[in-house]
Amino acid sequence: MTTLRTAIILAGGEVREEIQVPPGAAVICADCGYRHALAQGIVPDAVVGDLDSWTQPLPAHVTVLQHPPEKDDTDTWLAILHGRELGCRHFVIYGAFGGARIDHAVANVQLLRRMAETGLHGELVYGEQRVFLWTPGDGVLRLRDCGMFSLFSLTETCTGVSVRGAKYPLKNAMLRQSYPIGVSNERTEDPAEITLQSGVLLVVTDAQKSG
Repeated sequence: MTTLRTAIILAGGEVREEIQVPPGAAVICADCGYRHALAQGIVPDAVVGDLDSWTQPLPAHVTVLQHPPEKDDTDTWLAILHGRELGCRHFVIYGAFGGARIDHAVANVQLLRRMAETGLHGELVYGEQRVFLWTPGDGVLRLRDCGMFSLFSLTETCTGVSVRGAKYPLKNAMLRQSYPIGVSNERTEDPAEITLQSGVLLVVTDAQKSG
């Protein structure tokens, strides 16, 4: 299996955890996400955005890609696009939630879908929680070392959803975008296994996903 190069994106929301930077990963800050790099002693490969939230001078050794404030793309998406230019295909985004802007949190969830549509793999990190997408083409989702997990239909429906090894099993069920019946399930076996036939699942776990 080919290993995808990873980019660590530091967005402007709340970071509750130590940022993990795998060997060879690129680190890209979206505007004031630079404060997270500064707080944890991480030297980013670039700071990207309109810099309306980070107004202090940046060190000379930091690459800055500044964009005009009147733009269609969010700073986080611009950071992802820069990572793609660097050859990255897997994106781990810290600072996607929390802070003063609920709209940015919603936008970051939508970016997971945008990444999937353009051949990129993304996950959002918030404390011990991970948020990512799963599609029929991804095969069987096996969750290990997690307690809680939730499944949401990001499309109008997800059909043929089966969950094994959990407190609330499902067999060939339909999840609807308008009703969160998949919230707060609990793993009872290692691994819990999830499959679906159609649609896009939004998955939230309290531990890192596994294949």
